[in-house]
Amino acid sequence: MTFYLSVATVALAEPPSADWFPVAPALPEPAGETILATTVDELFQATRDVPSGGTILVADGHYRMPQYFSINKDNVTLRGRSGNRDRVILDGIDSRHGELIGISGATGVTIADLTVQNVKWNGIKINSDRGADKVTIYNCVIHNVWQRGVKAPAMPEKEGDSGPRDCRVQYCLFYNDRPKQFSDDQTDTSESYNGNYIGGIDVKNTIDWTISDNVFIGIQGRTREGRGCIYISENGRGYTIERNIFIDSDIAIALGNPTLGYSPLQAINCVARNNLVTHCPETGILACYTRDCQILNNTVVEPDSRMRRLIWVQKSNDGLQVENNLLVGAPLLNSGKSSIVQRGNIVRDEWTEQKSNSGQRFLPPSVVTKAIALPSKLEADRARAAAERLESGVQRPQVWAAMRQVHAEFDGQAGYVAQFGDSITHSMAFWTPIGWDEPQRYLTHDDDLPKRPEETRWRDYVKGTRDKGPEHGNNSGWRVGQVLQAMDRVLEQQQPEAAIIMVGTNDISGGRVPAGYRADLEAIVRKCLDAHCVPILNTIPPRRGHDAAVNEVNTIIRTVAREHQVPLADFHAECLRVRPGNSWDGTIISEDGVHPSGGESNNYRDENLKQCGYALRNWVNFLVYRQLYFRVFAAET
Repeated sequence: MTFYLSVATVALAEPPSADWFPVAPALPEPAGETILATTVDELFQATRDVPSGGTILVADGHYRMPQYFSINKDNVTLRGRSGNRDRVILDGIDSRHGELIGISGATGVTIADLTVQNVKWNGIKINSDRGADKVTIYNCVIHNVWQRGVKAPAMPEKEGDSGPRDCRVQYCLFYNDRPKQFSDDQTDTSESYNGNYIGGIDVKNTIDWTISDNVFIGIQGRTREGRGCIYISENGRGYTIERNIFIDSDIAIALGNPTLGYSPLQAINCVARNNLVTHCPETGILACYTRDCQILNNTVVEPDSRMRRLIWVQKSNDGLQVENNLLVGAPLLNSGKSSIVQRGNIVRDEWTEQKSNSGQRFLPPSVVTKAIALPSKLEADRARAAAERLESGVQRPQVWAAMRQVHAEFDGQAGYVAQFGDSITHSMAFWTPIGWDEPQRYLTHDDDLPKRPEETRWRDYVKGTRDKGPEHGNNSGWRVGQVLQAMDRVLEQQQPEAAIIMVGTNDISGGRVPAGYRADLEAIVRKCLDAHCVPILNTIPPRRGHDAAVNEVNTIIRTVAREHQVPLADFHAECLRVRPGNSWDGTIISEDGVHPSGGESNNYRDENLKQCGYALRNWVNFLVYRQLYFRVFAAET
């Protein structure tokens, strides 16, 4: 089976970006034999066929990986053909394994110019105990990986001095969309790490690595007590960590671990220099059980730090030098027992663009100001995008033009609105109020459209509001295939003018979107269009513990609506607008974590829309239907 979706058919969330992020110089043209992969099947075949020294070029696309992908030949390169890391996505959302890319028994492997995302445990695993060495990870995006983006596990004690050497991680973006949740990783429970077993780069028993010019954003544990974006432990030696940017994460750099394994030292001869750290409240830079390490010329901005651990020196740290750092918020905290060298460190109460000989040197002060403001900007961008997805039912002009063509040959039951879906549609709380109440009384702004049909009422025009059950195309527990099977009878017998369609909540019960979901949803849309019935697609609401699957299925729904030019009632976006973050859980989504909450389902005042999930869904669909009526149905009379 081929698992492949082209970028043209998948709406991907834009990764964080700024013109001041480090830019990777382009790699030279590949040497040796090259194999082009354009599908997942070809990608797996290529790793079997590529010779040592060869290159696997991956065409732009979204590759849903079904399992672990292993590279085990020397000097092999895996890279995106276009060089644009955002356009080659290796996605672990469907993988039956918790790790995505593994390197074993090979030296000189390069992974470059691509994105690794949606991985339960480790995105890229350098299997130390299986002879991996001299790995380069270059210009990659590591997105929503819920344990470690890059991992090199601890070696057995007898081999502890012979771990991976001379590896590089450069010009990469590590970011997560939100803090980790229990549902992301079943091994991280309240009995183990409490949802905080997460970091960026976690490597043990490693020698002479370079980690430079990377950006880390949003690497956060469930309770904001995650691990380091860069975490060196178990006798890590000879590291250079420089020119990295750490934003809105829990811990930026950890040289060492207070919990000793068999190694009496955690980090030796490592230097962390010329880095920028901001909004990392747990710890900025940690030194713990180190020897002859250096923390030089870093800028750490955390003026409201409750932990006061901008630079934290803990346990023993013989020969540690902490020099010429700029700390905004609190001075160095030394709770260890070793004498350390401190010179040239400056502490300020708040950030200003005043120049200083201390602190990082690769970004000008004006850019540091932008970095400090980036979390607020990203949050505002997300809120604005959500608001723009639904504005009083307004659709793009192309949608109304396309639907006028569909409706031009309609000869069915005017005003009949079919309801296709599962229990969230089957409920009498949905859509029935339109048949007995006057929703237009809650319209508070003038958009140049009438508030109700001329010489009639909505409840007189709209038909079928109480048509619930399998014979009407909706029922509890239904998935997309059951809606598809049931709808022919409705289209034939009722000849609806429009159809509200929401299906997907039960399809993702297993935590992923079934392979045939999109094809079946498109078939539902095409059947409506062929019957000259206007489909109104609904995104599904948030579901507790299913964030990734909900986002994926809603991406499909939005993409289908856009490609087929049909109206979209973006219920999910509206849920997040009125209840940001996870505040929807237990408010507009009921205590079961699945269904919209009940209550006054015909009360569309703002305060009630934040409490009653069915009222919110009714309102979203009414806004779209009202626009549809005046711009399509009534426009032709």
